[in-house]
Amino acid sequence: MADQEIPLIRVISFKTSYDMLPVKGDPETERCDAKGYKVDASGRRTMERQPEDWVTYSPRHSPLATRTTERVRLMVPDPEKMGEDQDGEKLRFMTYRWNQIEPAYEAFKQGRDIPVNGTPLAAWAGVSPEEADVLRVAGIRTVEEVRDLTEGQADKIHLPNMRDKRKQARLYLDNSDVAKAAEREAKKDAIIEQMAERMAAMEALLEERTQPAKTKEKAA
Repeated sequence: MADQEIPLIRVISFKTSYDMLPVKGDPETERCDAKGYKVDASGRRTMERQPEDWVTYSPRHSPLATRTTERVRLMVPDPEKMGEDQDGEKLRFMTYRWNQIEPAYEAFKQGRDIPVNGTPLAAWAGVSPEEADVLRVAGIRTVEEVRDLTEGQADKIHLPNMRDKRKQARLYLDNSDVAKAAEREAKKDAIIEQMAERMAAMEALLEERTQPAKTKEKAA
């Protein structure tokens, strides 16, 4: 798959509606049509109100761009339904896209927050909880996403000084990277120090165990 065809997306939200949908039946024990849906005596499909999950997503590079809302069940790749997809392009496209949606969907079904890739807004003192809520409504859930906003995108968010917040986000992340690098170096130094202490202890133990033999040799 060419790079430009890879669907890099950002999941915005999920919702559940309750719609009148055809009911799947058992062709062996029930009257069904060619697609396996139950039908009545007149051949009409049996309809019942059923839960329908929906996902809203946008291009990853632009959470404020045009958003797409689709039925989740239609996003799941099904090789059996892609008989005409001879080269497998559509299946690969759908599989790659679904791999980005599925973890968030599982979190939604379990009542958990949609996982984010990056530094959550809650970890950043650069925005208040109220401002963070406004950003989340706009599809911005991480400090990295604030940093990466274009000027045009920042102007569309109904918060004052969004351009300053972009700069603050960049400085925060730059400092965080420096702090993380320093922390990694400190851990390395600590490990080296521990190894040196262990080596010294082992040498001392070895010296202690071999000392009596050396003493006897001198006495002889």
